[in-house]
Amino acid sequence: MEMTDYLKPEQSGYEFLKSLYYLIKNARIYRDDNELMNRCVARFRSALDILTEGDELNIHLWRGRFHVQGERLRYRRDSAAVIDALGEYLSQRGIGHILFTEGASHEEAIAFARLLHDSVTSDDPPGMLEQAFVEKGLSWVRVFATLNEEPSGAGSKYHTQGEGRYEKARNIYINAVEVVKEVAAKASQGVAGIRKARRLAQNIVDLVREDTSLMLGLATIKDYDDYTYAHSVNVALLATCLGNYIQMPDMSLEHLTVCGLLHDLGKVGVSKKILNKQGELSSGEWDEMKAHPLIGVRKILRLNAPQKLRSKIILGPFEHHLNPDLSGYPQTVFMSKVSLIGKILRIADVYEALTSHRGYRPRAFAPDEALRKMWGERGKSFDPVLMKCFVQMMGIYPIGSIVELTDGGFALVMDYPDDTRKNAPLLLRLEDKGDKGFIRGDTLKLTDQSANVGIVRGIRTQALGVQSAEYFLHDK
Repeated sequence: MEMTDYLKPEQSGYEFLKSLYYLIKNARIYRDDNELMNRCVARFRSALDILTEGDELNIHLWRGRFHVQGERLRYRRDSAAVIDALGEYLSQRGIGHILFTEGASHEEAIAFARLLHDSVTSDDPPGMLEQAFVEKGLSWVRVFATLNEEPSGAGSKYHTQGEGRYEKARNIYINAVEVVKEVAAKASQGVAGIRKARRLAQNIVDLVREDTSLMLGLATIKDYDDYTYAHSVNVALLATCLGNYIQMPDMSLEHLTVCGLLHDLGKVGVSKKILNKQGELSSGEWDEMKAHPLIGVRKILRLNAPQKLRSKIILGPFEHHLNPDLSGYPQTVFMSKVSLIGKILRIADVYEALTSHRGYRPRAFAPDEALRKMWGERGKSFDPVLMKCFVQMMGIYPIGSIVELTDGGFALVMDYPDDTRKNAPLLLRLEDKGDKGFIRGDTLKLTDQSANVGIVRGIRTQALGVQSAEYFLHDK
């Protein structure tokens, strides 16, 4: 059968994965000029060209199953042995995601296969491959490490170096702030790349799938040195959690995360005096502030990224201050509705802003206060269906909230163990040690009748001088 007979995307995905498997298998055995090797390379290049025509090809390995272009491949008995073997091969090298673009030559395809084979001897195969691809000029392929799964296969030399989920989350947050800073700085000077942001977005998506509660807790960080960048990261986390909650496809979820990270990129063009002003803005200052979505669009258009990718991440940042009826800003005449990503960013952006200290209002809202306020504006300011999903995901007292208990104590909302009961959170008592502040106490389940305690109200974390995220980043 000729490659052109594989018309369905799923069929093309299977054909590509099989061509990749046979390429790397035979590259270990045969010389470059071997006839069988030539046929394997031709098959691989043909399959790659079909799937990357004018776009990128994303191969994601998640919990032993392959996703091609964001869609999970169904199990097929006739391909299972080859597909499983390829999954095992990549897992042994700690590779969870490969990004291809078109343009691989015959020699480059062979070099790629041989480098994949040799990488198993490295302590960090993905890192070794990234460096080797640059040295060999293989700009059409990139690899990303598996974030949340231990590699299968007892002989694997790739390890996560003991990094637990709390440390991963902390490192991803810090890295995310630095990436947003870097993109903003480079964008203000000229053309910025998006490579790090995309890798980071995939890591965030993986962690959200693995532990949404932890990521929602992480999004409560408020006292970071530069709020503007931390705000973008928090919005990205909240938006990704909501996108995951409504079961967005893999690739759309990654684009949503990138949009969250870059949604305020246009503030690079706004005066620091205005951004940091205490009190209300004048009409002229407000006009300058309202220009930041358009400034962001211009900067995204100049990103060093494929045109199709730019087209997928440009609408959300443009729309994140637009209401469902297109009121808000910037005013536009060429749109008839707000995109799904724009609607999600709108909700995440407003919630994060309401629960943070801002110079134009006397205090931040407690998380439950913010939800009630936003719920009252559903339909007008927020898509009502998405707003309902957001409230369901967050719970009556959102994860990361500080609550006052009926016995006079305080507790932190850590999780909702039963997703169907959003009135029964898992609580962590906060014990007041005076000058030492609050420390971790016992955990309480409101479903446990022996707890004999209830919630009186939610309170602002600033009132206790507590940083909620700290309690999510330490398991004891």
